[in-house]
Amino acid sequence: MLIKIANAVVVAFAALALTACQPGDDTGPDAIAAPGLITIGSNPAGTHVYAVAAGLAKTMQEKGGLRTTIRPFSGSSVYLPLLQRGELALGLNISIDAYLAYAGLPPYDSRMGNLRLLGMMFPLPIMYMVRADSDIQKVEDLRGRNVVVTFRANAALEQLHTGILATGGLTPDDVNSVVVAGLPEAMRMLTEGRADAVPTGLNTALALQVNSSVPSGIRYITMGADEARLAEIMPGSEPVTIMPRAGLAGIEKPTRVAGIVDYLNTSVALPEDLAYTIIKTIHDSWPELRRDYTQMADTPLEAIAPANIVHPYHDGAVRFYKEAGLWTEQHQRNQDRLLELN
Repeated sequence: MLIKIANAVVVAFAALALTACQPGDDTGPDAIAAPGLITIGSNPAGTHVYAVAAGLAKTMQEKGGLRTTIRPFSGSSVYLPLLQRGELALGLNISIDAYLAYAGLPPYDSRMGNLRLLGMMFPLPIMYMVRADSDIQKVEDLRGRNVVVTFRANAALEQLHTGILATGGLTPDDVNSVVVAGLPEAMRMLTEGRADAVPTGLNTALALQVNSSVPSGIRYITMGADEARLAEIMPGSEPVTIMPRAGLAGIEKPTRVAGIVDYLNTSVALPEDLAYTIIKTIHDSWPELRRDYTQMADTPLEAIAPANIVHPYHDGAVRFYKEAGLWTEQHQRNQDRLLELN
């Protein structure tokens, strides 16, 4: 229901991903320069990121002639350092994680100045999810409850979750803060009643599984009254309104959530011509990607190249966007400003 993709495609790319995780896999620095093998880092199976990574791999292989595999990790904080060191060709990362990594802000010990952007792949609304029969309606109601705040595999999300809590006048100390390895563990805790609220992207496959397994189903709560606190604590995020619609589980009325985006990232180690080919292939296949993947359905073609970026574009992407007429003076100003930080 969430992803219009044949089961055979999911199975095929899951198998590729498992193969990519085996010892001795060719994902070191030499693999980045090899046009015959491209590895995309993603979050675990069942997430929006994994589904989109599978779609990108399929597109790059079938339309671009680039042999591509996906490699799932427990979270994007795990593979951002691999991108920085040039040990992974591509990775899908949320904008707030990319911002913190490139700026060298906690939880990262130093700046990841080698990170480069290829394009924006899809928006990702995030909010706390509860059982539909819970009395929790808004962020303020989380006080004193068992609330997942920290994902060890994606440390940047803790700051976003803290920003969401702040909209309701709360800090992590005002709830029974729960630490989990990643989203699958958090979902199990909600299903088993060990957590009252879990932060997650809307309508992910894992959320839909919980919706099916919990008798009452699921529901997303709405942001607190002090929405300005979100962007103050977590730059790169903003409050957005999600409307009820067919096929969207857990949204019963207009709901205010945290909006971020998911980037396709690489590093300076990726050759310019290969970066150009990758983003051109994705750009040229955008209508099909929007048709086949719900996450990308509402994203117009021009949104692939946002001007308001948090880390620089790769030179190969810049070359393509100039040729495609998507590069503006604002793009260049932000590119120059970010490159000056190195």
